[in-house]
Amino acid sequence: MDAARPVVRMEALHPHSWSFAAHGRKILAMQPPEYSPGIPVFDTETMGMAVWPHPQSSLHGDFGSRPLYISAGGRLLAFVYPFVEMLGPELPRPTDGSWSWASIEPPPPFVSSVVSGYAVHPDGRTVFVSVKDWRPDIPGKICSHYLDCRQSTFTFDMERHEWTHVGEWLLPFKGQAHYDRELDAWVGLCLYKQGAGRVCCCDVPAVPPHDGGGGGGGGETTMPAWKLGQDVLFETTDTRQHLGATFVYMGDSRFCMVERQDCDAYARTRVLKMTRFLLKYDKDGELCVAATRYRAYASLSYEVAHQRVDRVQNPVAFWI
Repeated sequence: MDAARPVVRMEALHPHSWSFAAHGRKILAMQPPEYSPGIPVFDTETMGMAVWPHPQSSLHGDFGSRPLYISAGGRLLAFVYPFVEMLGPELPRPTDGSWSWASIEPPPPFVSSVVSGYAVHPDGRTVFVSVKDWRPDIPGKICSHYLDCRQSTFTFDMERHEWTHVGEWLLPFKGQAHYDRELDAWVGLCLYKQGAGRVCCCDVPAVPPHDGGGGGGGGETTMPAWKLGQDVLFETTDTRQHLGATFVYMGDSRFCMVERQDCDAYARTRVLKMTRFLLKYDKDGELCVAATRYRAYASLSYEVAHQRVDRVQNPVAFWI
């Protein structure tokens, strides 16, 4: 299998693939400033490159802390402890005004590393964020004692710049979930061990009322109903080969599972296995993959840039 040739290459010596984000039709390499004077941005439509300004999180944040990047409502949210910043809609044409990141205050009571799952509400402006194993009295730390931990879900309003605590429950997703109109549910990779290699879906809760408190309660809800998909889409039992997976939404109930595997023959070679499929509810209302004719498979190999790359991080994939 020949290694795929890259369309564009962005040099970096850091080990984290989580530095990439997608915003509209653009892909951003959110690498720290010691490796680049600005953020390299690749436009997938024009195939052009540009440089955007660094957020404070990139300049002064904890780069070893897993970031959270969310694109919604024409805005890009960047959360890298302890900074939360937002990039507004792109200016239609060059002007004398500066297009820059705006700091969001106050920050949430949790760190970005403990975010277990998130999803954008169909209203296009509200983001639900679940945080696992955290303690508000120890900012910047992940809780190691189960009895002291909290499992919470918050919302963030992309227009009002407000955090709201909505309940002591978790979205059942690992990473990003996506809303599908036909299924009328959020769909994503299952967070729990019994659902390894499967997708799940859950009802979309109502947006909490605005309390004006910028992070208070008052809109608490119970965990929405959810169900586990019937199909196993990848195996996680062989931890030497399975290195991670990413769930990509393609629209109209179509999805793509991107799994990264190790290659025993070459230390720096990775294999990506991609499975495209259609999800539906069967006659019993269970979530399942549609008939075989709706499936497509592909794979490719590539070489990591250097040995410092973290081999167990999930692949980064976007549908633009």
